[in-house]
Amino acid sequence: MRSTPRLLRAIVPAGLVVALLVGTVPAGAAGPTSAQRAVRGARYIASKQSPNGSVRAFSTVGSTADAVLALVASRQGSYNVARAVRYLRRHVADITSPGLRAKTIMAIVAAGKNPRSVNGVDMVAALKGLLGSDGHYGSSAVLDDALIVLALEAAGAKPPARAYAWLVAAQCPDGGWSYDAPYNPATDDVHCFNGDPVNDYFTSDSNTTAYVVMALEAAHQTAWGADPFAFFDTVRDPAHLGWSYSTGFLSTDTNSTALVIQAYTSATMAVPSGGMAALRDLQLACGAWAYTWSGSSPGGADIGATIGAVPGIEKAPLPIEPGGFDTVRPAKPAACA
Repeated sequence: MRSTPRLLRAIVPAGLVVALLVGTVPAGAAGPTSAQRAVRGARYIASKQSPNGSVRAFSTVGSTADAVLALVASRQGSYNVARAVRYLRRHVADITSPGLRAKTIMAIVAAGKNPRSVNGVDMVAALKGLLGSDGHYGSSAVLDDALIVLALEAAGAKPPARAYAWLVAAQCPDGGWSYDAPYNPATDDVHCFNGDPVNDYFTSDSNTTAYVVMALEAAHQTAWGADPFAFFDTVRDPAHLGWSYSTGFLSTDTNSTALVIQAYTSATMAVPSGGMAALRDLQLACGAWAYTWSGSSPGGADIGATIGAVPGIEKAPLPIEPGGFDTVRPAKPAACA
């Protein structure tokens, strides 16, 4: 497994430290580093943690697991990570979705714990048991399949060759991957659309593609038929230079931009010019990220976007290894809604 970038601990003047905490920078001073931005994002995440240890965003289990990954990537929040993992352990029997199981495994591994013994449940064996003879994990969506592969890689249980072959074959001819189903050459166009707008909701998208790229790059199984990085070019916002979810609406959003950055990093490729700035520009003074733009200004603070942004701003691809991290004091500036 790869190591995540180390947190840079720059020695800066006291006045600049205060300025960074409140989101302003003295004239002539450099702006916050990516590591400093990640720390500020981590503090916002910590401030949103519930008393039971969960961090609620799009999915309580999924966002709590993702929050653990964000905190570990930023090398912050040992106290908060421990609370989140305890929450996941208490609810392990209720986590039946393959994708959520996969996210939980990645979080537990990142926290330095054993995913093979989670309140008596061997979560790794549960995922491995889903593998079919065709290389597909049960009937999971392509996105969940990629998450499962990433989770097994994180746990040191590398999948067999047929699992990687299934993911490679699921690629759409445009270079991307679709959330729900693999490419079907008998019915689908180059974007994995079968022509039925009522029943085929999903075409190739940046998020699924980024997860698949990270899963395949982690195992050096990149014999894909089309270039996924060329696909990322097609979903790039020409105005703000970040990435959108799909070609249907080219507008920078934090989660898509962060995932694409992670995918580039997983392949040891330079992030295209302007990509990191696009992610930085959506961070608010309080440390949180907005999901997207509201006119000419970033939108409001969004916990889900902040969770997604932190590994992106740190250029930390999945799976994230455990490492030393500090306790975060869960406080945020009053200016953050």
